Amino acid sequence: MNERVNKMNELQEQHKKRMAEWLASVPHVDELLALQLQGTIPKQMPGDVQTNGYLREIAQKSRRELDKARYILERQAKAGVETIPYYADEYPRHFCGLGNDAPPLIHVLGNRELLNREDNVIIIGSRAADRDGLAAASRMAEQIGGAGHVVISGLAEGCDTAAHRGCLDAGGQTVAIVASGLDIVYPKSNKALQDEILANGGAVLSEHPFGVKANPTRLVARCRMQVVLTQSVIVAQCPVVSGTMYAVHFAQEYNEYSYDGWESSIYAVSFAEWNERNSGNEYLLDSGRAVPIIPGQRLALDDCNMLVLE
Repeated sequence: MNERVNKMNELQEQHKKRMAEWLASVPHVDELLALQLQGTIPKQMPGDVQTNGYLREIAQKSRRELDKARYILERQAKAGVETIPYYADEYPRHFCGLGNDAPPLIHVLGNRELLNREDNVIIIGSRAADRDGLAAASRMAEQIGGAGHVVISGLAEGCDTAAHRGCLDAGGQTVAIVASGLDIVYPKSNKALQDEILANGGAVLSEHPFGVKANPTRLVARCRMQVVLTQSVIVAQCPVVSGTMYAVHFAQEYNEYSYDGWESSIYAVSFAEWNERNSGNEYLLDSGRAVPIIPGQRLALDDCNMLVLE
C-alpha cells in the first residue's frame, strides 16, 4: 500500500513539474496579441513546450507588432478591459468545447464571472425581426433574467436588442458577445444599451482587441463563442438565410466536442403564420432540428440548468 501511495505521489509531482514547465513556456499576453496582429497565431492551441518557445521567439522578433500589442493592452487596461489568455484560470472553461477553434485571447468588460455560470441561455434572432419576433425575444428574456439566470446575445439590432432589453427590464444580468474591439460599439445605436448592460452587472466579450471593426466574417465567428456557453440556444425569429443559422450550425457541430458532457439543445419559436421573416424557424422545426416554443409559453431551468417548457 505504501509503495502504491509513494508511486501516486511521485506521478503527481511529475505532473506538477510538467505543468509548471509548460506554464513557464507559454507566450505572454502581449506576445499572443503580437502574433494575432501579425496573423501567425496557430490554429491549434495550446502547444508543447518546444512549440511555445518557437512562438515566443517569433513574437519577440516582431518588434513593431509587439510594441503595438503593448500599446493596445495599455489602452484596454485603462478602459477597464480584462484580457485573458487561453491558459489562465479566468479563461471561460466552456470555451474548451471549441477545441482548436477556441480564441487564444478574450477581452472582457464587466462581470467575467457570468461566463462560467451554468445557467446561461442564449436568445438570438434576426436584425429585421417583426413585432412578433421582437416580443417573443423580449418576453423569453424577461422570464430567464427575472428568474436570476443569465441571458446571452450579440448586441445586434432586432432580436438581440430585444433579448438584452427584456432581461434588463426584469432586473437580470446579460452578456453580449460582439464581433469588434471593445472600443467600438456595433451598432453605434446600442451604445446606451451596452452601458446599461455593464451598469447592471453584465458583461461584454470579444475575441478582438481595440481597433478591430466588425465585419461579416467576424460576426459569424462570434456565434461559436455564444453557443458553447449554454445548454439552451433559443431562436426567436429569423429567415432561412440568416446569421442566426450559423449559430445553430455551430451548436450542432460543437456538441460533438463537448468536454464536460454539455450539449446545446436548440429551440425555435413557433408562429401562427409563417412568412419570410420567420422562415428559418419553420425550417428548424419542420426538419426536427429544434424544439418548438409556443408564444406565451412559460420557460424555466431545471436543477441541471436545462430549459423546461411549462
